[in-house]
Amino acid sequence: MAEFRNVTIATGAVDETDSLRQTVHTLLEVCDAKDVAEILICCAKHISPECQRVVDELTLMKTDVPVIAFTQKRNKLGAVVDCIERAEGSHCIFTDSDLALDLTCVAEMIKRAKESPDSIISSSRWLEGCTFVEYGRLKKLLNFIAQRFLGILFSASLTDFTNPFQIAPTVLYKSIEWENEGFPIFIEMVLKPLRLGYKFTEVPTNCYPRRQGESKNSFLQTAMYLKTALHIRFMKKKDILKKDSLL
Repeated sequence: MAEFRNVTIATGAVDETDSLRQTVHTLLEVCDAKDVAEILICCAKHISPECQRVVDELTLMKTDVPVIAFTQKRNKLGAVVDCIERAEGSHCIFTDSDLALDLTCVAEMIKRAKESPDSIISSSRWLEGCTFVEYGRLKKLLNFIAQRFLGILFSASLTDFTNPFQIAPTVLYKSIEWENEGFPIFIEMVLKPLRLGYKFTEVPTNCYPRRQGESKNSFLQTAMYLKTALHIRFMKKKDILKKDSLL
């Protein structure tokens, strides 16, 4: 049984500057310091000089929460796994550094994680009252169809399967055999715990356009979600976990 001690908050740095700075400062503002083990910034191998200067500035801040930067080892979004390996908190949450998600909900997510430390506390853009800002009609329609399809495929009542902005026990993340270094790793983060039988609790979050940096996503990469989802749906549960899993 998991116990909530604190959470590792992880983000990435490629070419963001002001948005990265605001991401870290917002997290420090909305979260109680005693609830946060660390803020990890995984720096891309090709990080821009301007972004690196902001990373250096953030790691030198005097704060009750350590801000730790390191250079990723794996390719592309394998940086997620790099962060998981380094995480010291009892729980983990990953967020972008482009301000595309409403970071103010992190405090509520931590509160729920304290109440139910064995659950996945996920955020949803589809709960009542949530808003998609500057999100094209066609893109929103396709997102809605994808959520409905995945709900049927996995016989689950989640409203947002494609948003990995969630708090999960670190031991779970460390025990999963991650298979992707591209965008499908994001859906792995949701669907593999779901297949393992973890309970999900959703909190509302708004979706905004990225404020800085170039999007690394594409329609083709997003389409790969479907292939990954089908693969995970029919995996044996024992194959989702590493052979030396602690679960």
